[in-house]
Amino acid sequence: MTDYYKILGVEKNASKEAIKKAYEKQVEKIKKEVVNEKRLNEFLKLFDQAYEALNSLEESQLMDKNETLIIQPQEVQKELEVNNKSKNYISRNNSKSKGRNASTKRNDVSQKGVSKNKDKKNKLNDNKEEKARKQKAIEKSPKSNTKQIFDLLMLPFKILALPLIAILSVIILLCQIINVVSWIASKLLIIAAISVGAIHLYQVKTGQTINYNILILAASVLLASFFLPYILRFVLKVFEKLNNVLKDFVF
Repeated sequence: MTDYYKILGVEKNASKEAIKKAYEKQVEKIKKEVVNEKRLNEFLKLFDQAYEALNSLEESQLMDKNETLIIQPQEVQKELEVNNKSKNYISRNNSKSKGRNASTKRNDVSQKGVSKNKDKKNKLNDNKEEKARKQKAIEKSPKSNTKQIFDLLMLPFKILALPLIAILSVIILLCQIINVVSWIASKLLIIAAISVGAIHLYQVKTGQTINYNILILAASVLLASFFLPYILRFVLKVFEKLNNVLKDFVF
């Protein structure tokens, strides 16, 4: 036997309005408490049965003398099973929530410990880097002082080297011009030397006496005109290298 009055939480002499309000209250409450859809439907079905039974109390033949509603044993068994399942479900949810809270607390504690260890390691690394920077600064300071003294000593020599750089720059420019001109001049001198030597040999062949001075001069001009461009290029490279060395020293 199941008392529908207790299910809805009303008195046996309650009015229809009170029964309706109690029904709506129980439905709203069970929707908030029960998450499982199947369990929720079972509870709602039970509340619907109680509400319909109490509303049709005058027409129903299910009431006994004590005004207690009588339902079939199978329905009673189902309702008891539903109640037991709901209680078990709620207890399981509570135990799970407690377990989750405990695990969450443990995770928070472990994360805090890990973060503290990381902070300590970072501080140690920062201290090591700071010490290394200070050590490097200490090591560099004597070197920097020595370099400054050396620069001061070399300053007069750098000032004297400036006019030399200017003179060498002018000489290099002239050598470049002469190098271009010498290439053309060397070709002309080669032609002239060969021509003079050939003419003199022709004169000797025609009966004139040989003049070795003319032949030596022609040969000398020929050799000089042949090697002159190479000599000028070598001189130009020497001046350029010397000028670059002075520039590196001064600047």
